[in-house]
Amino acid sequence: MAESYADIGYVGYGVETTEGTMVAPTIFLPANSFSFDSSNAYVIPSQLRGNRDKSIKMASPYTVSGSMGLELVPHGIASLLVSAMSAVGGVSTSAYSGGGYQHVFTPGNASPTFTFESSAADVLIMRYGGLRVNTLEIAASFGEIVTSTWGFEGTTRAKQASPTAESYSAYLPFHFDGVDVRRDGTQLANVQNFSWSIGNNVDRRGSLRKTRSWRRTQLGARDVGLTMTMDFDSTADYDLFLADTEFVLKLHMTAGIAVGAIPHTFVLDIPRVSYNMVNAPLNAGDFITQDVECTIVRPLNGDPVMTA
Repeated sequence: MAESYADIGYVGYGVETTEGTMVAPTIFLPANSFSFDSSNAYVIPSQLRGNRDKSIKMASPYTVSGSMGLELVPHGIASLLVSAMSAVGGVSTSAYSGGGYQHVFTPGNASPTFTFESSAADVLIMRYGGLRVNTLEIAASFGEIVTSTWGFEGTTRAKQASPTAESYSAYLPFHFDGVDVRRDGTQLANVQNFSWSIGNNVDRRGSLRKTRSWRRTQLGARDVGLTMTMDFDSTADYDLFLADTEFVLKLHMTAGIAVGAIPHTFVLDIPRVSYNMVNAPLNAGDFITQDVECTIVRPLNGDPVMTA
């Protein structure tokens, strides 16, 4: 029996033309974890058969959902960001004054779908189709690489006979010494870490068409969240909390520079933020910090809830 090795495998994806019609992967990501739950459910009728035990089962729709852990890299995630922000038709590209290009993602109501392929030591090679990004969390802490956690919901699956040849970008991930948080344009020097999240509340829709797979997934209400841990060096943030003050926050990340490359920058621009919880616990021997939770809503003038 062949051995299975922990670090041998890959994760890649392709953008689908038709939702649920699977395609070969074209982009491979240096994921550090990838997990999919693919469950078989059964319909079991209740029948009078002179016995307390059920004796018939029939296949019902199966579900495909999963998650991926990924050190946040500047290449290979653009289509995934479009899905996370439902930004189909909401991406504008222009030349950037410092060189290269600038891409602005504006949240909307349409999302691409993907086929993900994973290989577990080339023993189990699976494709999962009709996937949308349901949740995304990006977290940054001082002294650490910026991390991202992606949650997916899909409609179909299929086992593959052989692996796909891989290729990876050489660009470095975002990490702590390229990260800052800016409130109303001024850098906050007391933020130790933050965790930003977006959720699409994806739901599956089925139809009668002689198949166990779902027809499509559908976007629900959008949730945007932000939490931070901050040094307690003044009452400025607590005063904003007490006064129900709204402000603009920018989460600004610059990736490490590969040889001869222009540095990649990723900015989350959130125009309407307020603190809904500030906790400053007192513990003997510890510095005082604030655990802050934010409420993020769309501006009343109709501007987007955020841009990236």
